[in-house]
Amino acid sequence: MTTSTPAAPARRRSPALVALDLTAGIIIALFGMVFTFGVIVTALSIAENLMVTDESLKSTITTIMIAVAVFGWAITSGMFIVRAIQRRYAFYWPIIGIIILTLSVYAGIFATSTIAVNA
Repeated sequence: MTTSTPAAPARRRSPALVALDLTAGIIIALFGMVFTFGVIVTALSIAENLMVTDESLKSTITTIMIAVAVFGWAITSGMFIVRAIQRRYAFYWPIIGIIILTLSVYAGIFATSTIAVNA
């Protein structure tokens, strides 16, 4: 017969720390949403101003930039909500989303500038 020891109870976070975590996460997630709209506008303006003959390549890069921006924000904000419901630290998920958005912008600009140079 085996005996198992009961798991140690989880240490509760102070209400002030929970409030700070949720407030910071919500503010960062809202900033990420605004930044997502900025990425979408940037992608559309890059596509409009890029002078290349291959329209399908231009639209593909624009679509990928917009998809990464929207899904990057939505997934990380969703994970923020899940972690908040689980009562765990959650503020860092929107920060990860903003990093993904920033990388999306730079990758799209790099790809379009490479196309413009080689066209």
